[in-house]
Order: sequence, then structure tokens, then C-alpha cells
Amino acid sequence: MLTELTVHNFALIDELVLQLKPGYTVLSGETGAGKSIIVDALNAALGERVSADVVRGGSEVSLTEAVFDADDSPAALEVLQDSGLADEDDATIILSREIASGRSRYRINRRVGTLGLLSEISRHLADIHGQHQHQSLLHEQNHLHFLDESGSTDHLELLERYRVAYEQFAAARRELRSLQMDEQERARRLDLLAYQTNEIEAAELQTDEEEQLYTRRLRLQAGEKLQDAIGQAVALISGTDDAALAAKDALHEAASRLETVATVDPELAASAAQLRQLAYQAEEAARTLDDYLQGVELDPSALEQVEARLDVISGLKRKYGSDVAEVLQFLDRAQAEAQRLADSSTRLEELDEHLQQLSRDAGALAERLSRSRSELALRLMREVAEELGQLGMAEARVEVQFDTQTDPDGLLMPDGASLHAGPDGVDRVRFLLGANPGEPVRPLAKVASGGELSRVMLALKSLSARGGTVQTIVFDEIDVGIGGVTAQRVGEKLMRLSCGAQVLCVTHLPQVASYADHHLVVEKSVADGRTRLIVRELDEDERVAEIARMYGDQQGQAALEHAREALSQAARLRTQARNQSDRANRANRANPSKVKQI
Repeated sequence: MLTELTVHNFALIDELVLQLKPGYTVLSGETGAGKSIIVDALNAALGERVSADVVRGGSEVSLTEAVFDADDSPAALEVLQDSGLADEDDATIILSREIASGRSRYRINRRVGTLGLLSEISRHLADIHGQHQHQSLLHEQNHLHFLDESGSTDHLELLERYRVAYEQFAAARRELRSLQMDEQERARRLDLLAYQTNEIEAAELQTDEEEQLYTRRLRLQAGEKLQDAIGQAVALISGTDDAALAAKDALHEAASRLETVATVDPELAASAAQLRQLAYQAEEAARTLDDYLQGVELDPSALEQVEARLDVISGLKRKYGSDVAEVLQFLDRAQAEAQRLADSSTRLEELDEHLQQLSRDAGALAERLSRSRSELALRLMREVAEELGQLGMAEARVEVQFDTQTDPDGLLMPDGASLHAGPDGVDRVRFLLGANPGEPVRPLAKVASGGELSRVMLALKSLSARGGTVQTIVFDEIDVGIGGVTAQRVGEKLMRLSCGAQVLCVTHLPQVASYADHHLVVEKSVADGRTRLIVRELDEDERVAEIARMYGDQQGQAALEHAREALSQAARLRTQARNQSDRANRANRANPSKVKQI
């Protein structure tokens, strides 16, 4: 669960450290107090897209950090373990994001991470239902996701197996289409590849050749200077004239002079030995320089050949790579492509046969997935209806409508049909709602009000949470468009949901807030001419006053008594729900085979 949220310089928040607890927590406050900013900050820490202007005015960097106790999130810990970022014997996961100059940096357990990895971990930790997200139910392309989300582990594993098979099919289909290019285009491509490979092969490049050529060119250009300098050096060491004493001879002579007096002082013997060694080294250096001198070239034609070779290499680099190694890599790729195109007829036959098999394999999994979804839809319709009944829509009916589309390039199904497919299967799904008795079921966009959409979404989230592994669920104003008795039922529903997960809810309804275990209030304050956001947990008396304010009546003893009664009634129901949950958990541990698979 989420244990701590730290926010610095995010929108109206200059500094906030929020300690969070198990159960059901609500955040309330005046309209415009900034309640949803806290949800936005959590979203930022979890890797969701946020605006670049969230950095608080006058600050350069914004930091958001979410700390989770992942003891009950093995999937998140597994991702962390696979990435090498897990701390041994510690189930704490810390996700943080720093935003500066419109760019983000991500850290996982204080170490640098990527957005992809952070998002993969966070999806196992928290499910955030943002403000007005219930509107996504109006877009039918989302309905298949909602259906799958309520499925069992077996269903989700089947979906993953299908996706792997479909990606193999799609990759083979892409390769086949690339081979089925126009014959003239294939011939033109082969001609170009032949020219390129011939040009590079004719040069007979060697990986380290260019560096050697540069070195040789430098020596050819400086041939006379090399001869003069080396010749003088050899002359000074070895001597060229009987009248002049060579350096090596002088060293030998000095050593001999010292040796004649070494009996006087033994330390002079060591100096004589050093001089004798230097003389031998001078002789060796002279021989080495003389050998080098014999190889110095004074050949203008050789320099021209080197320059011409470097021009060839430079021309190839301009076309095919930044250095000789890249040019040779280009040659390997061109040869491989030319071979593939030349063998395309044979490859086409092989690939077409392979594609048909992949299509049948993926089609078989798609058919199993469709059957699983049909069974899931029957259960979902029944369970959503039950959930909606608890939310004041006792007469509502929900149906799940399936459809498919034929496609000659699609998947081959077991019944011989060829159906259009994507990463989620061959099914097109939409939810239909009959909100009132006697009315036919119709698309949600045509019959559902904002309050009804909120309740349908809450029902779906309740079902997916009951069978899921995500331990923290956040609702940002799920109660939009509802009130009265329905609001009270929504509050009770969120409270019961918190028996199996940590639930956080931003709300403006007292009926929803009354059922919470913990109540946080969000307020604005002004200091030094700057507006800042403050969050504090309410004690018992403060909570009574806040519930009274949310009812719209902060004055008088009657308003406070009404708030106390609402909190007292909610507390009794909360205790009953917790006891029922505890009994059910004990029974499930005693008889694990009887646990209902959701």
C-alpha cells in the first residue's frame, strides 16, 4: 500500500509530506482548495503524463515521491528483482520523479530508472481513477479493456499468450509484405545494392588501414627532416670522424677512468657500472636509429599513392559510414539484403506457409479468448447489476455486445473464417445499459447520465479490484453527478472495497466522507504573498465540523448533531463490514479450495 507521498514545488504545493494509512481515506476541502492536485502529484510520481508547468512558480525543480509497502504486491517486487533494483529482504518500493525545464528524471529505490520501468512497476501498485475518467466509458474502444480487467488470472494469462502469438503473426506478415514488393522496385534495389557492394569490395578495406596510411603519409611528408635529424643523432652517438669523440665512446672512457680509482672508494665502482650501462644503451639506440634511417622514404610517387588511397577511403566514408568499421558494417548489411532479395522467391513460399501456421495458432488462441470473454461477460453482467443495485440503480440492466469483422488478411479461425485482429483479439465489445424498467438496453453514450456513468465505473472498479492484485485504489471525485441516498451507498461501497485494498477518495459529499477510516482536509493559505496548499488529518471534533460543513450547514448544534449521527452510523456499518471481511478471510485460509475465483 501507499505509505507516504512527498511533494516539493508542485503547482500550489511548496512542501508536503503525507503519511497514509491502511483502509479508507478521504480528502475533502472547499471547492478550489486543490484536492485534485494531490492526486496529480501522485500520478506524476507513478509516471503518468503531466504538464510541464506543474513546477511551482519561482522554482526550477519539482519533486514527487511515492513510498509503497509492497509486501502484498509480488508482481511489482518481481519486476524490481528482474531489473536489479530490489533491496534484499525489504519490500519497500520508492518511486520518484523530478521535473525541471519541461524534462523528467525518474528514480526507483533512489537509483536512476527509466519511465518504462517505473510505469511497469507502478501499474502493479496503484490504480488511479481520475476526475471525469468515467467519461472513458463513453468510448466503446475502452470497453474491451474493462471486460478483460475484471477477468481471472487464467483469463489474463490467456490474453498474454494470445498477444505473444499475435505479435509473431504480425511480424511474419510485415516481413512477407516487404518481400512482396513490386518486381521492378526489387530489381532496382538489387542494382543499387550490387553497385554499393562492388564499390566497397573493390576498395579491399582493412579495419586499421586508415590510421596506418595517415602515419605513413606523415613520414613521407617529413622524409628529409627525418633523415637529417636521425643522421645527426647517430653521428653524435657513434661518431663520424676520428677527431671527434662519440657519445658512446665518451661514456666508456668515463667508466674506465672511474674504474681505475674504484679501489680508493668502492662507491665509485657503482657509478662506473652505471656509465658502462649507459654506453651500451647508447650503442643499442644508435643501431635502432640507423635501422630506422635505412627505411626513411624519399619517394614522391609513394606519397601520391597514399594520398590517393586516403581519398578512396574518404569517399566511401561520405557515402556509407563515419569510419572504416561502419563502411564494412554497411557492406555486411547490403550483402545480406541482396541475398535476401535474391532468395525472395524461395523465402516467399516458406514465409507464406509459416504465416499460415502462425495465423492458425493465433486464431485458435483468439477463439479461446473469445469464449473466455463470453463467459466473463455473463458473469460481469450479473455482478455489475448487483453492484448497481447497491448503488441505487436496482432496475438497471447491463449487457455486453460482441462483434467481429471479416478480413482476408486476418487470423484464420478454427471454423475457417478469416477475422480482423489486433493485439487484443478479434472481438469488438461494447456495453449497453438499460437504466430504467421497460427501457431497451442502448449504448452508454445515448442513455447514461454523468451520475449513472460514475456508478457504472465504480461497479467495474469494485469488481476488478476484488479479483486484482493492486493494493492501492484512488478515486478522484467518483461521486460527481450523484447525491442523497445514492451518495451514501457510494460511500458504503468504497468502505467495503477498502476491506481488501487501501482506498483513497477525493470527495465533496459528506455521505461519502462519513464512511472513511481517516479524514484529511485540504486548505489554502497565503504567506508572504504566496498561496500554498496545506493538508492535515482531522481529529474527531474537527471531523464532525467538516462533515457539517460538507452538508452545507456549519452553524448550530443541530448541524453538528446531524454530522455526529452520520459518522456514528457509518462507524457501525464499518465495524460490521470489517468483521465480515475478517471472518471471510479466516474461512478462506482454512478452506483455500473454496475461494471464489473472480
